[in-house]
Amino acid sequence: MLEGMSEYWLCVGGANVDVQGVTIARLLPGTSNPGYVQQAAGGVARNVAENLGWLGQEVQLFSLVGEDADGEWLRQITAKSGVSTHGMFRIPSKSTGRYLAIRDLDGDLYAAVSDMDVNDAWTDALIQSGLQRLPQAAGLFMDANLPQAVMQQFLQEAKRLGKKVIVDPVSVKKAEKWRGMLDGVYLLISSIDEIEQLSGQSLYSFYDVERCARKLIEDGIRNVMVICGDAGICLCEQTGSMWLTAPPNPIRETAGDAFAAGVIYAQNKASSLAEQAAYGIALAELSSQKNGMYDIDQLLNRKNFFATTQVQGNERG
Repeated sequence: MLEGMSEYWLCVGGANVDVQGVTIARLLPGTSNPGYVQQAAGGVARNVAENLGWLGQEVQLFSLVGEDADGEWLRQITAKSGVSTHGMFRIPSKSTGRYLAIRDLDGDLYAAVSDMDVNDAWTDALIQSGLQRLPQAAGLFMDANLPQAVMQQFLQEAKRLGKKVIVDPVSVKKAEKWRGMLDGVYLLISSIDEIEQLSGQSLYSFYDVERCARKLIEDGIRNVMVICGDAGICLCEQTGSMWLTAPPNPIRETAGDAFAAGVIYAQNKASSLAEQAAYGIALAELSSQKNGMYDIDQLLNRKNFFATTQVQGNERG
């Protein structure tokens, strides 16, 4: 079907159904709260792939779903963006992954349950099917929804081939999987809580964020982006660090996946880490308004605005 594709990004990781309950008033724990419940397609790798597809990019997704109605729904809705879904393997006797989240009226996450047993069903044959797509790929994006052994095989092959690798910890708990495996990775995109887990150090200030990011650079990662909510985004590379001021709307959850997609989209369009991050911020903002293909001119206009808002790290004190 897509044997002739070249210069695509290979996205490997989670694809699941997101079920979210959002209250219409301040959340009260231990009791029923009025609100609404909605279902959406989710999974970090799937979300990143879909956003790249809506940008008109060629992208292949490798993930596991159950042989059930949810799995088929995910495949169909993902394909609408132009993503190649031949690598969304249906696993018999397994249920498609589900992520259940409870949020208050401001969108803040109160609690969540992740049911992702299907992601443990990778076999050698499925892994090899994905690895065979790496030689032609422009790069590899991978999340930590995979078993650690699977992550390791994809990382080793990508590094052997000299491919650019961008990774996402997914959550504080899953971030632990990346320990000891990040040497040679081109870029880590992390939240402030996840980088604390990865570095093994506590964060109390802007300086601490930079210190943890620099530690990961010393451990072999080439670049680190840390999304710090209202504090902005910390960018760290081998030559130093800087901050981008926070966008008007905080980057949360799926907007973080759009941010990662924007950064990937920028890889052959911008050489500086700051400009790549500006693409990510712009796409995260536009993702809340998305209905089909993105308007590239609108993306570029927002990127140009955010690219002018960088702040040197030493001004953060």
